[in-house]
Amino acid sequence: MNKFLKILPVLLGIILLLAIGFWYEDSVEINEEETAESTTTTRSEVAKEPQKEEDNLEEQLQQTGDQLAEEYPNSLEFMVYDLDTEETYRYTNDEEDRLYETASIVKVAVAMLLFHEKEINQEELTEEETQRLSSMILSSDNDATSALLNESLGGFESLQTIFDELGMSNTTVNLGNWGNSTTTATDQMKLLKELYLPSDYISDESQDYIIDLMTQIDEDQSWGVYAGSDDVSFKNGWLTDGVSGEWIVTSIGKVSQGDNEYLAVALSDENPSVEDGSHVIEELIGVTSDYLL
Repeated sequence: MNKFLKILPVLLGIILLLAIGFWYEDSVEINEEETAESTTTTRSEVAKEPQKEEDNLEEQLQQTGDQLAEEYPNSLEFMVYDLDTEETYRYTNDEEDRLYETASIVKVAVAMLLFHEKEINQEELTEEETQRLSSMILSSDNDATSALLNESLGGFESLQTIFDELGMSNTTVNLGNWGNSTTTATDQMKLLKELYLPSDYISDESQDYIIDLMTQIDEDQSWGVYAGSDDVSFKNGWLTDGVSGEWIVTSIGKVSQGDNEYLAVALSDENPSVEDGSHVIEELIGVTSDYLL
């Protein structure tokens, strides 16, 4: 009996250690199971999370554009070109490649024509031409535009030469008012590609000069394509049709964010106001940036 009493504490200690060991092993297994279950749940949630795919961009543009057309009725064509994938996306609430008047976006073509002619003739811009070019792009000065066309390029009709040379077959200069020249979204995208991609029409230096001006547009004209990101170069146009009081509202340019960038063209008319027209463009630009940037 005395011997049993002496070894009893030892036996109890062994039993206690065994019990603690079994408890610890069960606890570890439970934690591992919970961790595995948590990891599986997280992965499942990630797998179920919808991913934005560029293939859906045109579908989303259609949905957003149709909704906007009900609230802000106009005629509009919107086109973007992803510079990474070289994919083109478009939306229209009217006939595809319908003719629209350019309004002041035609000033980008004037700038490109000016540099092209200077390069052909191996001439530099004069001080007066430099000032007029800056005013034409930054503040959309119409008098400066007319002066460049008439005094440096040989008249309004000279604009047709750049349209023809760049294969803009559906773009026609208006000899009475260059702002009423007509174009299509497809033709304007051709123009933008000549400005932003390697070009045989103007040099890299000329491209950079024009693009730099397009990053400095006056603040009161910062709308349209401008809404795409913090890194944009663009030119807008707005012009009343002079009959019904409705507005032509246009916007072209490039939107960038990091390594992602796209070209955009927005042409519209029958807008009750410039604000309505620009709002529609900005909504479509916003959708595009959500997908491509």
